[in-house]
Amino acid sequence: MKAFKNHLSRVMISLMAVMIFAAAAYADDYKYHWKLATTEAPDYYMVRLSQKFIDEVSKRTGGKVTGEVYASGQLGNLVGALEGLNMGNIDIVMDGVSSLSEANKMFNVFGIAYLYDSKEHQYRFWDTYFKEVTDYIAKESGYRLVAVIDGMNRQLSPIKPVRTIADLKNLKVRVPTITPYVRVWELLGAAPVTMSLNEVYTAMKTGVVDAQENDIPLTMAMGFYEVAPYCVLTEHVPYEGAFYFDEATFQSYPEELKQIIYEVGAEITKESREIYKNLMADSLQKLKEKNVEIITPDLTEFKKATAPMKQEYAQYGQTILDYIDKARTAE
Repeated sequence: MKAFKNHLSRVMISLMAVMIFAAAAYADDYKYHWKLATTEAPDYYMVRLSQKFIDEVSKRTGGKVTGEVYASGQLGNLVGALEGLNMGNIDIVMDGVSSLSEANKMFNVFGIAYLYDSKEHQYRFWDTYFKEVTDYIAKESGYRLVAVIDGMNRQLSPIKPVRTIADLKNLKVRVPTITPYVRVWELLGAAPVTMSLNEVYTAMKTGVVDAQENDIPLTMAMGFYEVAPYCVLTEHVPYEGAFYFDEATFQSYPEELKQIIYEVGAEITKESREIYKNLMADSLQKLKEKNVEIITPDLTEFKKATAPMKQEYAQYGQTILDYIDKARTAE
């Protein structure tokens, strides 16, 4: 009997070894071709970094992963792209963190006006609590965020000068169909109008809207300065891009691939911050060369008017707001 038990143990150990070997072999044989969807323009730096992300993952996996970026909404608008992500027709979505509020209200918190005290505060939040925050996001939304692409704050581009908060009264400002973005301009006294990005140029040219709000590089890429010769540095919402995977799909990837994704994602985050350092000054200089007047208003009243947003959206993501508060003192 003892001999039989020893034999059975050896058989079980052998079977386990075979299973482990088979699993390892299967993991080693993975192959994926990714489609990355974004609504941003092809020459936007976040889109270029998106292709670099895929290319670098491909390089480090020895070509087991390949893919391409579909920019300018080729695979649908953001909501459509996220539906494709859930269905498996799209593998990655790159868009603003706050933009996903239309898919899950938890993301409303990232659209709160003047959310961070400074760039240093913003970086400290993500660097200190990246795992905790992204795990929370994945659990609550089903989207796995693997990298944050640093961006510039959103600014106002009007067809007439805006120098104080009083000048915003009833100003028709185009905003994306993103709930907190609309709320910002309601609180500032403007008249927000939602419409597709590709309609904005004509809408401003014909007077359908009086202004649009975006970060300056995107404003430049879309040529909005041609019809809106003013740039008002409202600094109202930080624009942060991110790469999103479907959480269930991401967890099905081999550990080797997940590790590579995170490594490359961290490098993209770092590179985007380096890009940002020169981006603001360079962008403002390019606007000036296009004869755009740069206006720097006193933001005291802007911050006061939009302060209620934190309380209004706390119900959707108090956990995230808590981490943002902790980052104010984290070292």
